[in-house]
Amino acid sequence: MRTLMVSLAALSAAIGTAQADTLGEAMTSAQESNPTLAAQRQRLRATREALPQAISAALPQVSVSGSASANDRDFEDPLVTDSGRTETWTTSANISQLLFGSGRVLASTRAARAQIAGATADYEGARQQLLLDVATAYANVRQAQAVVAAREQNVANLQQLLDYAHAQFEAGVVTRTDEAQAQARFAQARTLLVQAQGQMAAAVEAYRRLVGRPPSDLQAPPAATGLPMDMESALSTAVDNSPVLISAQADTRLADANVDAAAAQGRLSVTAEAGFSQGADFDDNLSESSNDSVGVRVSVPLFQGGLIRSRTRQQRALRSASNLDLAAAERSVQESVTNAWTGLASARSAVQSAQEQVDAAELAYEGVRLEQETGLRSTVEVLDQVADLLTAQIALAQAERDLVVAERRMLAAVGTLDIPAASGGLIENNNDQLRGR
Repeated sequence: MRTLMVSLAALSAAIGTAQADTLGEAMTSAQESNPTLAAQRQRLRATREALPQAISAALPQVSVSGSASANDRDFEDPLVTDSGRTETWTTSANISQLLFGSGRVLASTRAARAQIAGATADYEGARQQLLLDVATAYANVRQAQAVVAAREQNVANLQQLLDYAHAQFEAGVVTRTDEAQAQARFAQARTLLVQAQGQMAAAVEAYRRLVGRPPSDLQAPPAATGLPMDMESALSTAVDNSPVLISAQADTRLADANVDAAAAQGRLSVTAEAGFSQGADFDDNLSESSNDSVGVRVSVPLFQGGLIRSRTRQQRALRSASNLDLAAAERSVQESVTNAWTGLASARSAVQSAQEQVDAAELAYEGVRLEQETGLRSTVEVLDQVADLLTAQIALAQAERDLVVAERRMLAAVGTLDIPAASGGLIENNNDQLRGR
């Protein structure tokens, strides 16, 4: 146990001696280096290519081809003259332009834009979730450090009480029971200290996983800015900014476009076509010939075994499902905002109450210690007061952690969580150019 305590204490010391780190810096580092967010960014880049692919159907389609061949003809009939080897070449160029597609291109373009909007919202949701996770890990590390510090102080207090009880026992003032009680509390405090140091090590590793580096003297995070003033404004902000809602709305637009695209497959299409081809024999220039063609192709599917109608019905059913998913997303966002608002109010009250509890417990501890020295308090009473002080300190650390997380969870619920700048403003996230087309 002594070795474990020394190693964990060394970890705590290493964290404290590094350069100071702020919540904004931790969020920035996570956004730049987190592999999960980087993967989501690449998926968004891939989705953005759906738009030029959809637009390409409305642009001219040009192709060029060429070929060369050699033929050997052999005859078994001696009366037929063998013409020998022939070598020919051909080239062709073709161009086509869609003139009328019954809304195919428009529908596919709308679908692509909806896909991009949904992917952008998903990326923004993943980014805000990462920032919330970083804020939670940041607060967890600070809480773990505060708990370790409180338990270290508790061990020191109990060590002092144990020494005092031992001296009193040697002087014949107290019994062996008083000394044993102090010894038991001291041993328990040392065990709980080791457990707290282990929990701090786990919190440090969770922070490292998200941010990409270990914590370094984490500073107290400032109060979050941009919080809604009341529940109504919170819900209104969520309607406009929640990535969950924006993604669900984009899915409904995508489903609507897919219905039009499926129905357009059974309608008229008109395409203008032109072509040029040329060919000749390598050994005979007089054999060269060319061909030009210009025309209009009209295509109307007459019977496809019910395939187009089936696909249209399928897309309509999916559109209905998307509308229901949107309704479910609206309920989910309303629940998240309401719970976040309630949690924030509770966290604010808890911090104030916990601070008052710590102040009162510290005052009571000092009074009980003085009364013990004058013989007015027993050892057990002092030990109980030490435990009350520790409980108050741990409760304050938990309340401060909960307030930091509750503020950021409120911002994430309404869709406005971002990286705080040193001046208290927000850092614009335009560097990756991933807002869609």
